[in-house]
Amino acid sequence: MIMSLERMIELANTIQDEELKKKTIEILKDIKLTHPTLKNYEREDPEKVRTPFVVNDTIVIRELTNHTVSVTEACIKIAEVIEKNYGFKVNKDALVAGALLHDIMKVYEFKDGKPTKILFDHSALGFGELYKRGFPEEVLHLVISHAAPSTNPPRTLEALILHYVDTLLALVEFGIYSNIVEKEEK
Repeated sequence: MIMSLERMIELANTIQDEELKKKTIEILKDIKLTHPTLKNYEREDPEKVRTPFVVNDTIVIRELTNHTVSVTEACIKIAEVIEKNYGFKVNKDALVAGALLHDIMKVYEFKDGKPTKILFDHSALGFGELYKRGFPEEVLHLVISHAAPSTNPPRTLEALILHYVDTLLALVEFGIYSNIVEKEEK
C-alpha cells in the first residue's frame, strides 16, 4: 500500500511552530537541492522511490512515502507514551519534522530501486539542504543521526525515538516481505 506525499503534508500540518511547519511543508512540496554544485542532481518522484534495505543478505525494496508516513506516525505515538508514562517532554515539532524529512533526499540517492552515482548519501544531502534552509539544530541532528551508529549517533530523546522507530519499521517491512515471499513460494 502506498501512502502519499499528501499524507506527509497532513502530518507536517500537526507541527505547532509555524516557521518549522512552513519550512517542512515547503520542502515536501518541492524537494530540491539548492546548493549550486548539487542543483544538477537528477531527482526521482518521491512517490515512485523504491529503496533497498538489507537484512541478513536479503534485499527488501520498500516505498519511500509509505515508510516515511509509518515512521512519523509511530514516532508521534511513542512520544505520547513517553510523555504520559514517564513525564519527559518530547519536542514533537522537531520529531515530526525530522521523521518526515529523515529520508527525503533518497529521491536523489535512488532511481528505479538502484543507487545513483552521487557522492553523498541521503542523510548528508538532507543535513546539508536543511542547514542551508535554516532548519533548527534539533531537526538537523535527527536527520544526520537517524541511521546510527555513525559519526553522529543520536544524542537527544527525539533522535533516539526516530532512530529506533526507523530501524524497527525497517525490520517490520522485512518481515512483511519475507511472509509474502514464503507464501508465494508455497
